[in-house]
Amino acid sequence: MNTRTTRLAWQLLLLLSAAGSASAGTIACVPSPSSAAGSFNWIRRIAIDEHSRTVSMDIVRSRTKDTETMGKMRAELVSMDGTSSGEPIYLFNAIPAAGDEVTSLFRLFKSGDWQLARAGVVFVNKVPALRSVEPNMMFDCKRSDLG
Repeated sequence: MNTRTTRLAWQLLLLLSAAGSASAGTIACVPSPSSAAGSFNWIRRIAIDEHSRTVSMDIVRSRTKDTETMGKMRAELVSMDGTSSGEPIYLFNAIPAAGDEVTSLFRLFKSGDWQLARAGVVFVNKVPALRSVEPNMMFDCKRSDLG
């Protein structure tokens, strides 16, 4: 193969990989029954749209012994790195509302079960400082293709 043919082959490969990402799908997750029995899950549903790189979460804003007040949290999909298992690792950060001190950073990954790790970061004089780390929560996730 000459240089021109090789270059054309690489360009075609790049074009095909870009077309694959254009037909990205969504992944929707709910707390798994095994993790729901052990502790309170404040995240009730996660929906990731890979194409628009957005994340929507249904969350419990407040809770009393009789009621729960539900709300929505939006996040930006920062990274979606592939792994050798074929499932990506999703990294996303919550879009803070006005007046929020803490920014939530999330990592959704598959290690046997789907697990969600969360860390809370506060910015002091524009310098990030770790405020809290939440134990991993287990989720059941289902993928659907948009394309």
